[in-house]
Amino acid sequence: MPKVNCRVANCIYWQDGDCEAQKITIAVQGTPNTSSAVNDRSTECETFQARA
Repeated sequence: MPKVNCRVANCIYWQDGDCEAQKITIAVQGTPNTSSAVNDRSTECETFQARA
């Protein structure tokens, strides 16, 4: 699996700057599954889960 850097420290998959999730899903905010992003701010990580 490729190394994935992460800066979202309150995610359950965050581990010292790395994402430890087995599968990562990236999407375009509020659009169907096959949409194109206009810029990086229109993307979101659907894998994110906040720490309790």
